[in-house]
Amino acid sequence: MYLARQCQKDGSIKYSIRYSYQDEADTWLSKSLFNLGYDPEEYIVYVGDRAFYIDPAVEEAISSQGVIYNYDDLEEIFLPFLEPEIRRVVEQFGKRSSKRRRYSKVELAAMQKGIHAFDRRRLCFLKFCHTKIEDLSNQPFSFFNILLNKSRDEIEQVLEDMEFMLSPREKREYLYAIFDIPRRFAPRLTRFIPDAQDQDLIDKYLLEEICKLDQDSIFLNQGAVPWEAKGLHPYLQKYLIQYFDVLYKWPITDGSAGHNTTGHKVWAPPAKSSDEKHFKLKFPGQNNSNLLISK
Repeated sequence: MYLARQCQKDGSIKYSIRYSYQDEADTWLSKSLFNLGYDPEEYIVYVGDRAFYIDPAVEEAISSQGVIYNYDDLEEIFLPFLEPEIRRVVEQFGKRSSKRRRYSKVELAAMQKGIHAFDRRRLCFLKFCHTKIEDLSNQPFSFFNILLNKSRDEIEQVLEDMEFMLSPREKREYLYAIFDIPRRFAPRLTRFIPDAQDQDLIDKYLLEEICKLDQDSIFLNQGAVPWEAKGLHPYLQKYLIQYFDVLYKWPITDGSAGHNTTGHKVWAPPAKSSDEKHFKLKFPGQNNSNLLISK
């Protein structure tokens, strides 16, 4: 089970509990188990100053759907919404009790052979925060195991949670790296520096990579949330919106990642839902076709 976030047009976030499972063909899929609304804390019942439990209504709704789960996993879903002091105690307890098995490189390579290259690049940047990840993303690292045994939707939720921690400059470099733009500028020694490249070419290459992913059945057919509207799937829409509508409205011109000249942390505000906009972008390889991204 996992916590899913869905951004609404007014900027609010709606939460739900979803579940990854395998069908008869061993394909990973996802389904929604319980709608938590806009404030999941409503389902947390506090007992005294340091104890709590999850509303039995949540457990009953999940169990009625035939899902077998561990109560600790359910508690973990509500962890971000606990009162800070209780959350600190729960997290400390979890660190002491967690044990992980060590795998050899051969074992890791066999386990991780099905991880999509786009997922590898994303997690690799989030781990090392560097655009030079060409070789690193192909290595059998243990931290890639967080992507195993999950549907496409769960993987997207896991990575999106990590992406929230990126500063504006890091997010700009993130988009440059995850869409494999450095490869397009090879063999330049400066290919890992976005500011050293032609911006029009970066735009062109990024659009081509996004469109390629949108047509990639391996990427989207493994438990993605159904998307019947025209245009890009929301998993990819967010990156296009961030690239054109957020990051490049407020370019980062200082030399320190994520800080302005006064040394304070900065973050470009997201586009408002009241900005009724549509981006119409030429779809590479097709005549007179528009790629529609609605916000």
